[in-house]
Amino acid sequence: MPDTIQQIRLPLDTPADHELHVASRALRDRLAHALAIEYDWRYHDGPEWAARYWQAVGDLAPDATQAAGALHTLLARKDWPRLTKTETDDVRTIFRSLLVLVHPEVAPDGYLKIGDGLWQRIVRAFRGGDRSALVTAWSETRTLIRMARWPADRLSLQREHARLARACNAADRRLETMAQSFPFNMRDKLADPAWLARQRIANTQNMRRAGADNDRAAVVS
Repeated sequence: MPDTIQQIRLPLDTPADHELHVASRALRDRLAHALAIEYDWRYHDGPEWAARYWQAVGDLAPDATQAAGALHTLLARKDWPRLTKTETDDVRTIFRSLLVLVHPEVAPDGYLKIGDGLWQRIVRAFRGGDRSALVTAWSETRTLIRMARWPADRLSLQREHARLARACNAADRRLETMAQSFPFNMRDKLADPAWLARQRIANTQNMRRAGADNDRAAVVS
C-alpha cells in the first residue's frame, strides 16, 4: 500500500512522463477526430448518401403507392434536406469544438460538469444543422468549464492513456463497421452506370411485388 500511495503522488517531471503526456494528448485528438467522423456519418453524410442512392436508382414514387410502409420510409430518404457546404462546414467546426470540451469519452470531467441534458441538445442541434443552437450551447459550455485538466500524477495519467486507447480502438471499429454498411458501401457503386441500371430494375420489381402481396392480403382478409 505505501508503494501505491507513493506512486500516485509521483510528479510528472521525467522525460518518460512528458512522452506519456504527449501520447495521451495525441490519443485524445485521435478520439475526437474519429467521433466527429462518426457523428458526421450518422447525421449528415449518411442521410446524404442515402438520398443520392435513391435519386440515382430513379424516381420510384409511382410504383411506391402500393408499397409497404417500410419501403415508403426508404424512398423518403431522397427528400431529406441537405445543408450547403458553407453551412455544413460551420456547423461541423462548432460541433467539433464542443465535442472536444464535453463529450463523455473525450472529456469526462467536462461532461460531468455540464450533465447529459446540454450534450443531448448539442447532438440534436448538430443533427438538425442548427447553427444558432450550437452557438448558444457553446456560450453555455464556456461559462461552465474549460479544457479538461490532465491528471497531475503518473498513475492517473497512465490510466487515462489506457482509457483513451480503448476508446479510440472502439471508435475505429464502429467506423469500420459503418463503412461496410448502407449507404456508405454504395459510394463506389453509384459511379457504375451498369450497376445502377440493375439496381433500378431490382427495386422496381421489389416494389411491384410488395404491392401485389398487399393486394393478396387485402383479398384474404
